[in-house]
Amino acid sequence: MKKCLVNLPGVIQKGGRCDIFECLFGLKPIHVKIYFYILKQKKTIKEISSHVNRDRTTTVRLLQSMEMQGILNKDTEGLPYGGIRNTYSGIPQEQIKNRLQRTVKEVESAVNNLVNQDWESMPE
Repeated sequence: MKKCLVNLPGVIQKGGRCDIFECLFGLKPIHVKIYFYILKQKKTIKEISSHVNRDRTTTVRLLQSMEMQGILNKDTEGLPYGGIRNTYSGIPQEQIKNRLQRTVKEVESAVNNLVNQDWESMPE
């Protein structure tokens, strides 16, 4: 886990994982892998499915959960001969970093509150 604190994108790219990133955002390793894949450039469901080696239906569910968590952008475009194509991109890293900082402060406050409690005086 130490490596992810030094070079998170590099660790993810090599198939590693970062428990801290996953824990603070409530993500699974597959979500983190998708996020870093779509961070720099919009990708289609087909491209993402291929990258994470999952079927289309599973990929759609993964993307829907990421959209609900607010860590990706979904764009819909009309195709020239009818139909639509959805493309996905990760929200800018500055937004993720700001959310990480807020979450760390919230966790720090909760831990301090827990540490400062008198556990022996708690009712049984």
